[in-house]
Amino acid sequence: MNQNKSENKIQIFTGSTFEGCIEIKDVHGNPYCISEGDTITLFLKKNVYPSTNEIIQIELTSENEIMGKYPFKLSAEETANIEGYYCYYAFIRFADGDYYQIVPNTSIKVCVPYGVLSYSADSNTIIAQAPRVMAESDYIPSLNELESFIKCIDSENTKHPVQIRRINDKYIVLIGNIDTNNTTPTELIEQIIHMAEYVGAENPYVSGFFHIDELPEQTAYYEAVKNTFGKRFIDIEAILKTPVYARNSETIVSSVVFDLLKQRPTKNDILCIIHNEYPERIMSNNTHFNNFGCSAAARVILKEVFDLG
Repeated sequence: MNQNKSENKIQIFTGSTFEGCIEIKDVHGNPYCISEGDTITLFLKKNVYPSTNEIIQIELTSENEIMGKYPFKLSAEETANIEGYYCYYAFIRFADGDYYQIVPNTSIKVCVPYGVLSYSADSNTIIAQAPRVMAESDYIPSLNELESFIKCIDSENTKHPVQIRRINDKYIVLIGNIDTNNTTPTELIEQIIHMAEYVGAENPYVSGFFHIDELPEQTAYYEAVKNTFGKRFIDIEAILKTPVYARNSETIVSSVVFDLLKQRPTKNDILCIIHNEYPERIMSNNTHFNNFGCSAAARVILKEVFDLG
């Protein structure tokens, strides 16, 4: 592998939490994201002769990806008993069975910290190289992160129905099911503005109210948010329920949600679309998305916020 080992110079301190990440390049040096079923395994091994069984092993999958990188963590307990000379290396096992080393054996000294720990940006990023080129895909870096955000907000058990996250360089506010007994529309707007000011988010995008058709008691809140934030409000439900018509015809053949997920609707799905309802395949119940629904909603937000075609 033609890899600059200086890029892989990381620092681990005994008894301190270590946060690092793996960033993968393809054979042309372009970003590479692994697919579902692929597994990255990172090893940290005592560098002594003869070899010992003292190995720390970390496994990462596509579910761990955030913005095209694969973060991992060693707890203070895991690093408490390691000191001296080690080496680290990584392999990838593709879903089709191929198995390759993607990070060469790289020496590292694990030492006791003195004074204040100091890390620079990306100092603990391990650069790996996959022996492949990414296949054409509609996958978008940060999709997993946004899906998880939506799943959290749309959960039946969420205790914080209004949250803000920074995705790449944009701030996105998501709104779940509001407790209409304890919050007024005006208080909701004030909460969003205060939250944005607190994190320094100027002109954040606002979305949510994924099930307003099923929860008409929240219509006043939806209207208040929509009117306040105007073009920066992303109406997920309206977009996902938009019908797709046959060419030069008024016949409904699909909807945006199926186009986003690249799935073919059934006759029952078409009936749902005609009646302005979500199809069952993206719902866990009447007012909450399943994984397909969260994925479709995340794709809409990424497209609207980052102007992705």
